[in-house]
Amino acid sequence: MNAPRRHLWLITGLLLLYFVAAVGMAFRLPAHATPNELLNFEYVQVMRQIRGLPNRGLVDSEVRYTEWHQPPLYFTWAALVGLSVPVEPSAVNPPPPIAVEENPHYLSTPRGNLNPVVHVTPRTTPLLYTSRLAAALLGLVGVAMLYRAGRRVYGPWVGLLMASILAFQPGYLHLSGSVNNDMPLTAMVAIIMSSAVLLLQNELGIRNYELGIQSTRHSPPATRYSYLILGLLTALTILTKANGVFVLIFPAVVLLGHLLAPLRPGRTLAAAGWVALGLLPLWAGWLWLNTVRMADTLGLSGSLPVGRVLALGPLDFGHVIPFLPAVWRSYWLDWSAGDVGYGPDWLYAFWLAAVGFMLLGWSKRVTSGKRSPLVTLMVLLGFLGISYLYFAVKALTVKEAGWMVPEARWWLPGLPALAWLLAAGYARWWPARRRAAACAVAAAVPPLIAFGLLLFHLPALYPQAERVTPPNESTGVVYDGALELAVVTIEPLTIGRQADLSLTWRAAADLDADYTIATQLLIPAAGGWRKLAEHNSFPGQGMNPTAGWRAGDAYRDRLTLVPSGELNGPTAALVQVAAHVAGQDVATTANGQALGAPPIVASTVVRPAAPLVAPDPLAEPVTFGEAIRLLSVTVEQTAGGPALVLWWAAGGAPTVDYTVFVHLLDDAGAVVAQLDGPPNDGLSPTTIWRAGDVIRDVRPLPDGATRALVGLYDPATGQRLPATQAGQPLPDNAYTISLNP
Repeated sequence: MNAPRRHLWLITGLLLLYFVAAVGMAFRLPAHATPNELLNFEYVQVMRQIRGLPNRGLVDSEVRYTEWHQPPLYFTWAALVGLSVPVEPSAVNPPPPIAVEENPHYLSTPRGNLNPVVHVTPRTTPLLYTSRLAAALLGLVGVAMLYRAGRRVYGPWVGLLMASILAFQPGYLHLSGSVNNDMPLTAMVAIIMSSAVLLLQNELGIRNYELGIQSTRHSPPATRYSYLILGLLTALTILTKANGVFVLIFPAVVLLGHLLAPLRPGRTLAAAGWVALGLLPLWAGWLWLNTVRMADTLGLSGSLPVGRVLALGPLDFGHVIPFLPAVWRSYWLDWSAGDVGYGPDWLYAFWLAAVGFMLLGWSKRVTSGKRSPLVTLMVLLGFLGISYLYFAVKALTVKEAGWMVPEARWWLPGLPALAWLLAAGYARWWPARRRAAACAVAAAVPPLIAFGLLLFHLPALYPQAERVTPPNESTGVVYDGALELAVVTIEPLTIGRQADLSLTWRAAADLDADYTIATQLLIPAAGGWRKLAEHNSFPGQGMNPTAGWRAGDAYRDRLTLVPSGELNGPTAALVQVAAHVAGQDVATTANGQALGAPPIVASTVVRPAAPLVAPDPLAEPVTFGEAIRLLSVTVEQTAGGPALVLWWAAGGAPTVDYTVFVHLLDDAGAVVAQLDGPPNDGLSPTTIWRAGDVIRDVRPLPDGATRALVGLYDPATGQRLPATQAGQPLPDNAYTISLNP
């Protein structure tokens, strides 16, 4: 295969991979789980409902916030892509807000429940998903255009790397599957920047690559229509989102190239005129429309206080410095509605190292090929322009409010310029004979990371219940006569660590209500129960609400529990599973009989975050049987008075639930009290002990006791466990403790 065809296949494959990933994101990502998607989608739907542009001047922004002040390009494009979706016209203008069913458990659980709404699917709301596809299509064009310009200046392999960085940057990919105007603005920036690069290269007469690879294609000279299109693209970019105004840098630098090139002044004036002809009618028309309808010429009063931003001094930008790590994380991966969809720490470190290494390549001199400093200057100015706008807004926010939400999506339009600078800088590290291979390998990294995130990270952020074959077994527990709990599986838990609880559900009838599954991890306590963990959610961590389940449907739901609190060692815990509808308990039965409160469905063991450490250990531990040792004995003051504290250690896994005996004697040897019972008030039976466990066993001390005899016995037989200390057997298999001060 010859080189040009190989390049064509590679970029075609990369574009196809991007589109597959973006479509996968669009259909896997929950509805409105990206910033402002509900408001942005409302813009599209209102356009379809009233067959025109929505007017923010018709609503009170203090009562109903909308995004109708935003420029209309992407929203119009999304409305056109979704024309095949029927939308009922509205009898009133403006139409009422979109009614959605909110997820009442949004952000309330250790994992999942990052979906703000429920029951929004391609079947129920197809226009949302066609609007997401519209964003992906625009993103595809932006990637293709960046490749084309990068190939012209630096060669196909560097162009491929530029396209790969842009397409598979996690933020760009995330918003490619969302209804928003940040990614479309980024795509439009890629389009206009690439067009400006191509035009500038033509005007400067550069016909070979900057890094010294001879071009095989001759570009046609620029015509007046080239400048008209440049102006038109500038206007369309500004009409994608208001902060796109920074793209005025691109035609400005192209015209600067005119002045520096050996061209007639009249040609420069003509080029400027054609740019203005493409730019001004659309942009001025939008400004006029804003003035007439909203008395807000720039359309920014609802989101960007222009005057206060322009009044910022250089030192004011220092307010943002403490937030830079959060900005970096938000920029490189936050697959959520904002500030909760972060990925693994290594990913942010990787991109930091990669960006640093690539940019350092600009420090290396390149002696081959014609230089085009204006191209680099234009790209750099574009990146600095959007960076200034982003950090100025954030500096103002911190200055006035003392805090900020990163929202690095506002910085995303600088990504095409950053991808250009990164790829070109990376290419400078390599000699000509190795550059192609190095760029090809580097171009493979972003899609590998992106697909890894799609396959593993995205499902972890938005877990779903698994549709399964209805199991034959059942716990016999039925809620509201309609929802059956078939199987419960729970693993041992540790304080502070996540653990999974698996609940397999079966619909005993068609369900039309959304049941909240209220799960608690409980241990008995004085006067009731002590809660170690709680999980309230619709099934599927919020992603599989029960309304709409048909009789016989079965789902396996994996919940995440994180127990908290102090324990006296391994503790037997109980799992309560209740069901609520709209906050009201529903009737619960077990094998046809009413199940009392709390509805216990399973048991498990919870261990402390780390084994307990016994204070004041005995010089020689006392060993009982083969697997139990008494490490320490202390007397403590508790709320109920003085108490004898026995510190047990497990050397193995006992197979019998032994009873601890504590016989309290006075000076005459008479029994004052006999405190027999399982360790830790029955919460730590010996059969749940494992090697390495330490158990704190508290026994109240009555008045008059001066000695205690301690040991263990089998409650079924009454036989005591053999007791030894330092290898010597103890009388009556009991350890004697002096209680005298």
